[in-house]
Amino acid sequence: MVLALKVLGAFGGFVFSVWVARTLGDAALGRAELFILWVTVGATLLRGGWEGAVVRAFGAWTSHGLGDRVRSAFRRGTRVMVAIGCAAGLIGSQIFGTKHGIGPSEWIGWGIGAWVVIGWLAECLRGTGHVSTYALFQPGWWMLLAGILIVFGVPDPVLALVLSAGAMAVLSLAATAWWFRNRYRTSERAGGDPAVSMARLALPIWIGSVLHLVLSWADTAMLAAWLTEADVAHYRAAFRLAALLTFTQFAVNALGAPTFGALHAAGDAEGLRRTVHRIGWLNTAVALPGLVFLLAFGPWLLSWWGPSFSSEEAATALGVLAVSQAINALSGPVMYLLNMTGGERAGLVILGVSAFVQLASGLWLVPAHGLVGAATSAALGMVVWNGVGLMWVRRQHGFWMVSLANGWWRQS
Repeated sequence: MVLALKVLGAFGGFVFSVWVARTLGDAALGRAELFILWVTVGATLLRGGWEGAVVRAFGAWTSHGLGDRVRSAFRRGTRVMVAIGCAAGLIGSQIFGTKHGIGPSEWIGWGIGAWVVIGWLAECLRGTGHVSTYALFQPGWWMLLAGILIVFGVPDPVLALVLSAGAMAVLSLAATAWWFRNRYRTSERAGGDPAVSMARLALPIWIGSVLHLVLSWADTAMLAAWLTEADVAHYRAAFRLAALLTFTQFAVNALGAPTFGALHAAGDAEGLRRTVHRIGWLNTAVALPGLVFLLAFGPWLLSWWGPSFSSEEAATALGVLAVSQAINALSGPVMYLLNMTGGERAGLVILGVSAFVQLASGLWLVPAHGLVGAATSAALGMVVWNGVGLMWVRRQHGFWMVSLANGWWRQS
């Protein structure tokens, strides 16, 4: 179910991207992609890592039957996130308003505010194991709704993204609050303030999220600094195609992250190994055939966005990104495993080194080599974080996460 929702959500992102490029032009798609970048960065910064802490905390509390603690933490956290979201919208509209003539859009604050709320609610659901609904909160559904609004007459893709984000935030808030109220009616009481234990988790996860933002978006931001919005659109089309190799990773991460935390809390090392085993098998089965397909038909796939997207430079960038994403998929959810099993500090060091490698190589490669330079810098960062992470997991937990390294693909 989760995988099917992921596929549909990814399809929504593609529909939006292709529709905007073909109807409004390359530059319009570039502006929309940059708006998504700033919304993602702003919302992650403002959530402060609590969306990651809640997955681990809620997973452990649910497995121990501490429903009262889950309910209390959800109520407190939701009030705070809604307040932060509203403040972001109001302040952002003043700072980035058209009368000031600065910033990516006058709507950026409201987009960030909506995704502060959406991201928090999504992780609350994932922490309690409600992963099928969690899959509905992915950005692809946001973009699909925005595409529908454009079809029905909204002329600006950025405005369509803001309206769809606002609608998602309101509906998800009402639905998630209703679900938690009805799901956790238990009367057991657990001592201590739920916010205290979560606060210990939030800071390192937040720093890790910031570093992950660098690894995910630095290539796009550098292109925006040195090249045009059309170039950004061409690169993001290639990036979206390459990211298809890891779409199963989303599903297994949704299922695996709270499971990792619960198994680690219970001391079930063998159960943890078996869970990672299944993830490795699934990723291998999808990533390797997908890589061959992208390398063979990359230029044709890029032409869906328009003739200008299938240039030799964009096709080469797609090839580089596809190889790195295949490595990412075969490595499995390394960072999730680190964060959910007490390896937050090691994860921060690994991400920090990887982010430095990507930034340094990007500053050197992007101005000289454009799209291919951006793809190469992204690939270097991805290879470093996966490679070092795999070695840490091997040393700490005693197994390799790459299925092809130990024959897990032959096991049940």
